[in-house]
Amino acid sequence: MSFTPSGKSIYLKSRMKTRKREIFMKVLAIDYDGVIVDSVMDSLFVSHNAYLKVFGSNSKKIFGGEPFTLKNWPVIQKKYKKEMEKYRSLRPYIRGATDYGLIQKMLEEGKDVQSQQEFDEYRQSVEFDFQKFHDAFYQARKDTQDESFEDWLSLEPPYEIVLKGIRKFVQQGIKVIVATSNRREYIASVFPAEYYDLPIGVDDILDFSFGEDKSSQMHHICDKYNVDYQDIFFVDDQLAHLEQTRKLGINVFLAGWSYATMQQKEIAREEKIPVIEKEKDFYSVIKKYLKNE
Repeated sequence: MSFTPSGKSIYLKSRMKTRKREIFMKVLAIDYDGVIVDSVMDSLFVSHNAYLKVFGSNSKKIFGGEPFTLKNWPVIQKKYKKEMEKYRSLRPYIRGATDYGLIQKMLEEGKDVQSQQEFDEYRQSVEFDFQKFHDAFYQARKDTQDESFEDWLSLEPPYEIVLKGIRKFVQQGIKVIVATSNRREYIASVFPAEYYDLPIGVDDILDFSFGEDKSSQMHHICDKYNVDYQDIFFVDDQLAHLEQTRKLGINVFLAGWSYATMQQKEIAREEKIPVIEKEKDFYSVIKKYLKNE
């Protein structure tokens, strides 16, 4: 769903007329991968195995065509440091799960990109079975979780200071939701007290089923929580998502502590998008903007 400026206005007016009562509320929407957790190793582990499952294993493939297991993972990390660094350098251009497969293909081909535009152009030009990889990706993740949930969890350590900040916002009555391209059930499984201890209910996790396009998720937030676009404060590590949702009137922030490149941060600043450079500044920066709005 998309709106022209006039269409957006009509949409907002119609919603205002149908409200039974006004609820003045602010919503803090937070991406999961790259904002709450550092999931780059999880995505590498899972996407590599999914890629081999879909396209087959042979010695010419990246990482020698060797499947990753929880048992061989420590050796793999030492053996393929260069390849892992290359994978990490391509992570900033990811939008959804299928893009992890494209990175595997790029590594295999020795392909490199230096911007989001170059990555998107590659995505549009390449022959790739996105749906088949999507299914294999989530099956590979489930297989790893089933083998050892705790070992899988170690592949995506949380940003502890961000977790503390989220808890504080919830305690202060701020509605905190997760807006992600990941899957709701996986994220909900790590929020209980024995893991990340985040007081965010499963219904407050909007996943890819609400649209990998983050604008679709913002529309849903407006309807579900009875708020307007300007009442939403959205933190993501993917600049393209912020540029897209900002057009709606969303307050957007680039998470600078994970994968965003220097180029993406410079572009964000040029576009007057606040960059939260360090994890330790997450709470204070968002708190300031919540007060000022």
